[in-house]
Amino acid sequence: MSSTVANREDHGTTETWSDDKVMQETEKILKRKLDFHLLPLLSITYLLSYLDRSNIANAKLGGLAEDTHLTSEQYQWSLSIFFFGYVFFEVPSNIILRRWRPSRWIGLIMLAWGTVAVSLAAVKNFAGLLVCRFLLGTFEAGLFPGLIYFMSLWYPRKEQAIRLGFFWSFSALAGAFGGLLAFGIGHIKSSTLSAWQLIFIIEGIPTIVVAICCFFFLPDSPERARFLSNKEREIEICRISQDAGASINHSFSWSQVWSVFTDWKTYIYSIIYITGTIPLQAVTLFLPSIIKGMGKWTIVQTQLMTIPPYICAFIAIIIVSRSSDYASLTRRAVASAVIVSFGTIGGAISGQIYQDKQKPRYFLGNTIAFGCVALQTILIIILRFIFIYINRRRQILNDDQKQQQIKRYGGSELIGDRHPEFRYTL
Repeated sequence: MSSTVANREDHGTTETWSDDKVMQETEKILKRKLDFHLLPLLSITYLLSYLDRSNIANAKLGGLAEDTHLTSEQYQWSLSIFFFGYVFFEVPSNIILRRWRPSRWIGLIMLAWGTVAVSLAAVKNFAGLLVCRFLLGTFEAGLFPGLIYFMSLWYPRKEQAIRLGFFWSFSALAGAFGGLLAFGIGHIKSSTLSAWQLIFIIEGIPTIVVAICCFFFLPDSPERARFLSNKEREIEICRISQDAGASINHSFSWSQVWSVFTDWKTYIYSIIYITGTIPLQAVTLFLPSIIKGMGKWTIVQTQLMTIPPYICAFIAIIIVSRSSDYASLTRRAVASAVIVSFGTIGGAISGQIYQDKQKPRYFLGNTIAFGCVALQTILIIILRFIFIYINRRRQILNDDQKQQQIKRYGGSELIGDRHPEFRYTL
């Protein structure tokens, strides 16, 4: 008898192990399918957004400043004005994204900024450049936080780091790609268009094409994804629900919007983002000019020499990619927009730290950039220790204490990542 029971128990264990193995294989196939259908289009979309905002640096070497009679100060303001548009429209854009279909909204804003990017080739003076750059920032504002939120609908937090890193790395790849394109465009001989005009036109048209692709090929959510089978859809929804640590509420809530602004982490993340944005955007916008001032290079040679730093950055981001995590859908959408919106202030500052009078060493600009990176590193380390402390404290809470914490923050709908069952991924 005991032998029979043992055999049955062994048989049951084998069946359980077999079921687990099948589920793991199914999940692997599902993740590969998600990556195939989502990552290429999202990454190309971000690459083009970064290309369209930063190609003004290559356009300057192509004669933009001379043809439009820009002073050094006017050029710097044309860089900064982009981020003013970004700040004003970022949160409203993500609220619209949360209430509308992502494929439609992302496709629409992409079509709008692609049109503006091409129109930059027609500017004649500082005023025209200023208006176009402001509109470019306005329409691009919703993309980055929107894509972060969009990816959180498809991947659990533990799977987001490498994918967001891959996605983020395309900003560096855009710099290399832009330099390569500018190098090629520099060899085009045109009797009607200047090199800087060709840069804006040739680099803006692909954005319009990809925007149209978003309307047709970007899935809105797991529930509406046609490329998933019914079983895969159930598994995907279950994966995201289990990862949230709290019940996921799909309805829009102004209370959740307000809860983002009363969360201290929103402002710490924002400072971290600001200190990262200043050196990143500054170097991106001025790298061709910085390299040009380091030696007696031709314009075409300078464009080519901007490529290696971005290739190194692309590889580094892939290796050390990290990501933030949020909970509750409305909180995710608004929090990502608020953080990036505050952080974009750093982008506006970045247009002012490298000035022509600092040539050729740009000592002040480099010092500011280094200081920002140092401060950002310190804040990240402090925040990590705070999250370790919070995770440990939540681990020892009893049921009554957990309920008290939920009530303290207004219930499960508003609590988000402050839920006692939520753990920060470190």
